[in-house]
Amino acid sequence: MASKAASISTATGVDWTEWDAWLTSEGALDRPHAEIAKLALRRVHELGITTHAANGKPFNDGWWSQTIAIEYGHQHGLREQGQQSKGDHAVSASRKVVGSLDELLQRWLDAVAGRTEFDGVELAGEPSARSTEKWRYWRAKLADGSAVNVDISADRIAVQHAGLTSAEDRERWRPFWKSQLSSL
Repeated sequence: MASKAASISTATGVDWTEWDAWLTSEGALDRPHAEIAKLALRRVHELGITTHAANGKPFNDGWWSQTIAIEYGHQHGLREQGQQSKGDHAVSASRKVVGSLDELLQRWLDAVAGRTEFDGVELAGEPSARSTEKWRYWRAKLADGSAVNVDISADRIAVQHAGLTSAEDRERWRPFWKSQLSSL
């Protein structure tokens, strides 16, 4: 069982093989990603899953339904690893960090201050930063049409670089973003 499938089993309390069999019986092999996610959400509600089976925390049904749909797509060849529902690719990297939300955002802003490019790809405009009570965000569009989203929570800085054209692009960017995070 793949590690994401194991995470799904742990979180839902339902073995991945049961998710897989149920989705297949509902015709998921012939459906687009969004419909598979809706099927997964329906099943989560039918099963009454409201808390994480392992840790008892509130269960984010929308996020887990997307995760279930993505894993199903990967396991059945409906999408490549890292491929988004629209066909583009994305890569993500994260790092556990210590500090307040504002301190962590400032660390990121300091790390990217004055940058006009990332790994040789120019910015396509000014990056933006915003805050909510529980999160800090930094967003940038690059000249190649891709987008970088940095999400900062109480203990983690996560980078997602979406809009990449191939799995090779994903593998090109992964070490770059890991290196950027390691400098924090």
